[in-house]
Amino acid sequence: MASRFVKSPVVQSTAKRQYAAQAMAKTEHVVPKAEPLKVTTLKNGLTVASIENHGPVTSLGVMVKAGSRNETYENAGISHMLRVSAGLATTNNSAFGLTRNLQQAGTGLVCTQGREHTLYSIQTTRNNTDMAIDYLSDIVSNQVFKPWELGDTVPRLKVELANLNPSSQALELLHLAAFRTGLGNSLYCPSHKAGSHGTAQMQQFVSKHFTTGRTALVGVGVSHAALTKYAELLNLEEGAGPSNLASKFSSGEERRESGGNLAYVALAASASGVTSVKEALACMLLQRILGMGAQVKRGQCQGKMAKAAAAASASNHAVGAIGPMYSDAGMLGALVIADGSAAGKVVSAVAAALRSVSVSEAEVNAAKRNLIADVLTVQGSAASLVEDVGTQVLLAGDVVQADKIPELVNGVGVGDVQAAAKKLASSKLAMGAMGNLSTVPHVDSL
Repeated sequence: MASRFVKSPVVQSTAKRQYAAQAMAKTEHVVPKAEPLKVTTLKNGLTVASIENHGPVTSLGVMVKAGSRNETYENAGISHMLRVSAGLATTNNSAFGLTRNLQQAGTGLVCTQGREHTLYSIQTTRNNTDMAIDYLSDIVSNQVFKPWELGDTVPRLKVELANLNPSSQALELLHLAAFRTGLGNSLYCPSHKAGSHGTAQMQQFVSKHFTTGRTALVGVGVSHAALTKYAELLNLEEGAGPSNLASKFSSGEERRESGGNLAYVALAASASGVTSVKEALACMLLQRILGMGAQVKRGQCQGKMAKAAAAASASNHAVGAIGPMYSDAGMLGALVIADGSAAGKVVSAVAAALRSVSVSEAEVNAAKRNLIADVLTVQGSAASLVEDVGTQVLLAGDVVQADKIPELVNGVGVGDVQAAAKKLASSKLAMGAMGNLSTVPHVDSL
């Protein structure tokens, strides 16, 4: 009787749990130390960048130096079509097969774009890294753009155009006014070009710009040796590809009257690109001094521009500084959302604040802390880190290590920020405006 009781499942399972607990108590689990960023350029020109954090999740991304900047008049909007076509059939897999197999592994493909880059990324558990990189490389290298699949994708593209918010439209109009072509090309397809991009045109764009010299394979949570080996799976044309034409800033204006109660106005002056590191950091600090909008949900806007706007009008409005930067050019200015009846006063006050901004040492120190926190927050997300590393590698040609960021930011002095403010004050403005523009002044009067 006693022997049968000892052999019962309840007693046996309890004993096993106790033995396991004792074994765990004697074993110390050592977490490997995260490895710093490693960057290698292969013989074919492909760049491999990795950060091994020994985490359970691996983030992989293939970034290509191709975006709306590389469009021409004939293929305008093709980068948007390329973005919504990510994950369609390849020479090795059907669209259904790609989607189903990635879902079975608990992951999926994400395609994001900027004006100068296209990023294909996947996040998966570490044990599925081999599978993920296999599908990722196939999606990037072997797209076939079947005509019927492109046709099925057009409604999705039209939905994205229909859902485009007025603030984004104002920013797109600002880029068009400031740069006209190149960086002035929109991230979104013109409505009259939707559905006009065929298989041959898509293949031509990809073969021209998806080359090894314009591509970076980035991984977080994977060893550099393994990622370098995975790079062999990317079947891309070798070479540097075409060079970008320089984008020249102009003080233009683009207005789209669409009625309604609100006006959406984006104002900006010329600023340095990301390759001029110290000047770019000075502009980023100045952007935070000007005020980047409400930092708390439903909170009040902060900064010098918000104070100027509040003094000019008691109407409902929101003001935030903007600072888009690219490889060879950038902008620094403001995005204003205001009641149409009071937009003229608010926009004029914001423009005057841009022209007369003064900077103190205390403000610069506060902006430095804010900037460091923002950068480290981005680097705290593996998905954001993949894009950040990729853009630095391809557009700036170098990557700043995470532990060097505070030193780099603190190396910018008050005089550097004051110089950026002085340059902003003397620069001509470009403007993009959308909505109720009944009182919005023209840019040449600001």
